This record gives sequence, C-alpha cells and structure tokens, in this order.
Amino acid sequence: MYFEDIIGQEFAKKYLTNSINNNKISHAYMFEGIEGIGKKKLTEELAKLLLDISDVNNSPDYIEIKPDGNSIKIAQIRKLQTDIIIKPHKDYKIYVINDAHKMTVEGQNALLKTLEEPPQYAIIILVTSNKEALLDTIKSRCEIIKFLPISLIDLKKYLIQKGVDEQRTQLLATFSRGSIEKALELSESSEFALMREEIQSYIERLLDKNIVDILDISLDIEKYRGDIFNILDIMINYFRDIMFIKEKIDKNMIINSDKITFLQNMSKKISYSQVSKIIDIIEETKKKIRSNCNFNISMQVMALNIYEVIK
Repeated sequence: MYFEDIIGQEFAKKYLTNSINNNKISHAYMFEGIEGIGKKKLTEELAKLLLDISDVNNSPDYIEIKPDGNSIKIAQIRKLQTDIIIKPHKDYKIYVINDAHKMTVEGQNALLKTLEEPPQYAIIILVTSNKEALLDTIKSRCEIIKFLPISLIDLKKYLIQKGVDEQRTQLLATFSRGSIEKALELSESSEFALMREEIQSYIERLLDKNIVDILDISLDIEKYRGDIFNILDIMINYFRDIMFIKEKIDKNMIINSDKITFLQNMSKKISYSQVSKIIDIIEETKKKIRSNCNFNISMQVMALNIYEVIK
C-alpha cells in the first residue's frame, strides 16, 4: 500500500491507492479537513508517485498556489489557466491550491471553467479546512476526500517518537483536537505552559473560597479574551481530571497527568457533585460567549456561580 508514512487517514490512503492501481485518477480532488492532519503531506506523496520523483520541489510539473495576502486572487487562477495548456514533461501536471477556501468568488468562477474541461494530463487538488466557503459548482466537480482528526492513540505515539515526554502527550493530543501540527506547536509553546500555570492558580483561588479572590479571577482572565475558549476548555479538563481522581478512575484517562500532585491536592477540597456543577457552569459560560453575551459580565457570573457551588 502507498502512503505508509502518513499517520492515520486510512480512508484517504485506501481511496487514492485504489485509484492509482485501477488507473482511475481524477482530474480534480478536494482534500478537506482541519489544519495539520496530513492533507498537504498526502498531496505531496501522491504527486511523487504520479510524477515519479523524490522531491516535488524539483519538478516543473508540480505547481503550488497559495494565498497572496489574505486571499487567492483571480490573477493567480488566470496564471494557472495560462500554464495548464503547456504539456507536462511526463504523464501528469499537478496543481495544488492550498487554503482553497480563500479563493475570491471571481477566482472560483474562473477556476470553474478549467474544472469543466481540464486537459487530459492535468490534476487539480484543492486543499481546504473550510469547504463550505467554496461554491457548490466547484465542489460538484471535485472528488471530495474527507480527512479526519488523528486519533489520540496515534497522536500520542507520534509525539513520543518526536521526543515529547510521555506524561504530556495526553494533554497535547487532547488540546490539539487531532492535529499533528497543533500538537507539536503546543509542545514547544511557552505561552501554553504559562497559560496552564495561570489556570492552576485560578483553580486554587476558586477552591480557597474567598469571594474577593474569586471575583478578581474574572478580571484577570480578561487578558485571555481572544483565547477564551481554550482557557475554558483547559479549566474544564482540570476539573474533569479532579473528578476522575475522586472516582479512582485509571490514571491513563487523566489529561493533565504531568500535574497529578496538584490534581490530588485539589480533589481533597471539593466533592464530586461540586465538580460536576462547576463543569456545567463553565460549559454554560462558553455558550453565552458564543451567543455574543457581554464578556466581562459572563466571566463575573461564572465566578459567582462557582462560588455559590463551593461556599
């Protein structure tokens, strides 16, 4: 089977392998899924096979198009259209449009003409994390291959192979939401480490049950306004871990396993029922912020509601 170096994506690998073996390569594909899960790597591996090369960067028949600033403009698509009529050196000429969802509507309409009648040798691959931003007429002319988030098990194995401390892999795999790229970024991020330390401080202050300190948390958290959903998710997972410790659930299920002493200490200050209610309060706060409720008021209400639970 081809694509053995690609982690996960069994459906995509099998589908493309069958297409190669049966000589049924499509003229247009759409690789769709969140960032950092192997779409671009699989694109390159497919190109290497079809172009019979070891490095796509050395081939004039492998052309990448990327956003120019914030978008892919019609001029870039017109350049593709001018180039595509030039025959390849071998059997194929492959065009990869990265972040295809950033194409302007004019660019998409221009590309549509090429997708309708591509040269026999041409393969166009649209790589996107948001296929809904693309015209239905574009999508209908592509074979859409859905890329799934990498499983926790596969992601943890990969991180260990990359030298990441095993105790941190559960946390990184969870917060990367199946993205290899995001997991590696978080593993090296000093900001992420600092964020976790601050959240631990918030939890300690909450469980000390001082109303003044608790209200101060709603002010302190203001600096994380732009990253509030990650902050709240991290808080939820800390409380989830505390719940697991109280229930004596397998330690392999604990996300913040590198903070086990902290979690054990916090678990002695709170009941199972209180933890459950706090998680519900934080989840409700996330809903309010998504509904564009006032940020500061939402944080204050969250802090007061948690205080009511633990006082």
